[in-house]
Parts: sequence; structure tokens; C-alpha cells
Amino acid sequence: MRLDRIDLKLQVSLYWGHAMFVQYDPNTIRSYAETLYRRASRIVIMSGVSGFLLSGGFGALFMSAVKDNTTGVLMFGLVGAFIGVTLGRGRALVLQLQAQTALCQVAIEANTRRAADAAVSRSAEVAHRAQVG
Repeated sequence: MRLDRIDLKLQVSLYWGHAMFVQYDPNTIRSYAETLYRRASRIVIMSGVSGFLLSGGFGALFMSAVKDNTTGVLMFGLVGAFIGVTLGRGRALVLQLQAQTALCQVAIEANTRRAADAAVSRSAEVAHRAQVG
């Protein structure tokens, strides 16, 4: 049995009893990691805007009895934006960690494949020398 090339195929059994073969593709994982990074960058902005609008709305309700409610609404909105950005950064960090974990797994697979290929070529070389010599 020759092990010149390691071909990773996983047999995945589906719920209804059928099976399919899945080919390992590191580009899929890299694409997933890029998507996670994009979501992480958007979530901070969206959390800040949502916090500003939500707190500004509550501020408008709270400050409706006061004559100068624009300043109060703006202050409530800014506090809400700060809280939203802070919470968004926490969620973004989780997404970035997931992306880094996926990329780390791709790197581990690449290094393992390189080491396996080197071991196979060395064993083939030793076997060839044993036959010749």
C-alpha cells in the first residue's frame, strides 16, 4: 500500500441512512474565518448604533417633561452608544477567537500533512536503498 499522497475523506452518515464523502478543503475554513472577522467588525458598529438609538429613545421619553430635552436625549444616546460598543467588543472578541481557532486548525493540518509527507518520502527512500543495496 503506497502512502505517497494522503487524501482526507470523511464519511459522513446522514440521518436517513445515506452516506456522503466530504473532501477536506482549507479554503472553506479560511473563508469561514474571513466571514467571522467581517461579522466581528460589523457587530461593534451595530451595537453602538443600536445602543445610541435605544437609549436616545428612552432619553426622549424620560426627558419629555423637561424643556431642553435635546441635550438630555443626546447624553442618554451617548451613554447607550458607549454601553453598546462595550458589549459589541465582547461579542466581537468571541467571533475573532472562533476565527483564530479555525485558522489554527488549518495550520495544524498543513504542518501535520507536511510532516507526514516527509516521513513517507523518507520511508520510501529507505525502502529503495534496502532494495538496491
